Amino acid sequence: MELIDTHCHLNAEQFSDDVNLVIQEALNENIAKILIPGTDIETSRSAIQLAEKYDQVYAAVGIHPNEGARWDSNSRNALYEMTAHPKVVAIGEIGLDYYWKDCPIDVQKEILDQQLGIAAEKNLPVILHSRDSLYDLLPIIKQWVTTNPGRSREQSFGVFHAFEGNWEQAFEIANFNMLVGIGGPVTYKNAVEKHELACRLSIDQMVLETDAPYLTPHPYRGKRNHPKYINLIAEKIAQIRNNQIKLVAMATTKNANRLFAWET
Repeated sequence: MELIDTHCHLNAEQFSDDVNLVIQEALNENIAKILIPGTDIETSRSAIQLAEKYDQVYAAVGIHPNEGARWDSNSRNALYEMTAHPKVVAIGEIGLDYYWKDCPIDVQKEILDQQLGIAAEKNLPVILHSRDSLYDLLPIIKQWVTTNPGRSREQSFGVFHAFEGNWEQAFEIANFNMLVGIGGPVTYKNAVEKHELACRLSIDQMVLETDAPYLTPHPYRGKRNHPKYINLIAEKIAQIRNNQIKLVAMATTKNANRLFAWET
């Protein structure tokens, strides 16, 4: 039974002392692949460096909305050049964030548009961040999907990472061929909306993610998250859906493979 962690910040400082051990522990727990998203130019490059070092690790490149103030005239070209690397499989983590207000909304939208343009031109999926901004992000992405001719209906256009919406919004997303990332919060006792999402959304529209070192699942909440904990997320989804865990693993792994078209 293989699982995939589609969103894991192994290049974060929290892993600087033991990333080799963390990756090995994940492999020992049948985590077949790990995707590291970039959040700025530097972390995009460090994601690629880790992907070069480990066969099971892949990278996405992008500038997070909270890092938008660091966007300059060279940023687009730098990201575009990085997409030529064979282990770069997505553009991300990109999107909108109205919670922290680290970057003006109009600048966030312009940076998002630039990066969606790269994704369309390079025929890559996107990894989307949304916090208190889904009402704005949904129509933007729907329009992008509608005008993006590069990907077939057999491919997904991207994933809404750490999805903040309800199951009805997730169903809308599924209708324009996007996936939903489900992570540690689905294991929290009082996360009713996350439980409903895991229950009602088609298993064909889900991928699993840890967002490590953040959003640690129960019973390790409050401690550093690990990619090996993807097993706990899969187990909880199986429990909620009254499925065998191997069925959850098979479906979500298939979805991730379809989304990212990993190098083989």
